[in-house]
Amino acid sequence: MSTLTIHSLDAAIERRIRSKAKKDGRSLNQTLKELLAVSTGVQPLPNSDHRADFAEFHGIWSEQDVREFQAATADFETVDLALFS
Repeated sequence: MSTLTIHSLDAAIERRIRSKAKKDGRSLNQTLKELLAVSTGVQPLPNSDHRADFAEFHGIWSEQDVREFQAATADFETVDLALFS
């Protein structure tokens, strides 16, 4: 394994890295290695299932909201074959 040194790291980037490490309960070294592995494609994104990111929006539409949305977007369910000839 190699050791790398980063000179003149932007303060905002440093804060973000430190914040991420603290939030994840990991060391700066572990956090940086994960960030580098993900950003270079060596490792897939952790927790790439982002459904939980939208949990606050789940179930907030009323039945009326759903009906209005379906009526407003009904045209999207029809294929106009003339467009493909």
